[in-house]
Amino acid sequence: MAENDVPQDIEEVRSIYRNEMERLQREMNEVDVMVRQNSSDVDKLAQREISVSSRLRDLEVNLEKYNKSEIKNFYTTAQEVQMRLQMMRGQLEQLKDRQKTMNERYELISEFMELLDSAQGITPDRKDENSRGDDSSNGGGEGQTGLIVNIIQAQEEERRRISLQMHDGPAQSMANLVLRAEICQRLMDKDTDQARAELTSLKTAINTMLQDIRKFVFDLHPMTLEDLGLVPTVRRFASEFSEKNNLEVNIMVNGLESRLPGHYEVTLFRFVQEALNNIAKHANAHQARVLINVTEDTLQIIVEDDGEGFHVGETLADDSRRRNLGISAMRQQVEVMLQGEFGIESAIGRGTRVAATVPVPHN
Repeated sequence: MAENDVPQDIEEVRSIYRNEMERLQREMNEVDVMVRQNSSDVDKLAQREISVSSRLRDLEVNLEKYNKSEIKNFYTTAQEVQMRLQMMRGQLEQLKDRQKTMNERYELISEFMELLDSAQGITPDRKDENSRGDDSSNGGGEGQTGLIVNIIQAQEEERRRISLQMHDGPAQSMANLVLRAEICQRLMDKDTDQARAELTSLKTAINTMLQDIRKFVFDLHPMTLEDLGLVPTVRRFASEFSEKNNLEVNIMVNGLESRLPGHYEVTLFRFVQEALNNIAKHANAHQARVLINVTEDTLQIIVEDDGEGFHVGETLADDSRRRNLGISAMRQQVEVMLQGEFGIESAIGRGTRVAATVPVPHN
């Protein structure tokens, strides 16, 4: 790549992200309207649910005053209102999560645009001064442009992964629930006992799906990250990760006694999340360990496993490998977002060790 092509490449990337910010702003405005509308609908339905529940209690106290048809209608109406309210509350929660995610993405892109400005300020005369001396950066604009391309690729891979998870998980579950609800509706007039049994099973299925969605939302953006910080969020993720993947994960923390800036905590959590996911996908390991150590000036996170290991050089040289894309994502998280250093060590039969060393932000 010619040196004088670099500013043009960066300007093209800036244009892409400027368009993305405009698109996000439009979507954020639309979601804001939907959140307000859904909040109003949920409030109205909640009031109706209170009214229906009151009528249901009156029916249960004065059961002899009502015939079989009226009792059936009361219970059917109550179940429909409760299920509708539960579903709408779930939709509202998802909308709010989406709203939050888009706001955070908008802020991250704004920060990334500032990094692009810094990248464009690197001139050929400063190449040697800014070179890291490794494969991740050739110094100057070419290395920065390569990092930008890798970030875009990692983002697209993440979007594809989320799309597949949504299709294979919540979308399929919702379709199944709709089908089972239709079965319940048909059974109401034919076999009340069977319909009641099917509704009980349907309720269990809905609760299971809600738990799956909550886990999915946690993976996208864990609320504990904002409420409690990095360490509690990593511990919770590691606990759920261990149970899901039958893999023992030990967490060791030293010196981290206060909260970090929001973008630090998000980036470092994503680093740990990606590292553990790579272990589950590729390492065939029995144990993993996450070490977080903070000194006066640096914070280091190490994730290591006892898996089968791999040839680092061969993997990094093969751009088609998905593992390489995951490593690239972690590298950019550390080196671009936090201006730190990334390292990886592995050998066949000796496990893998990835490390992030970043400067400690001082208020």
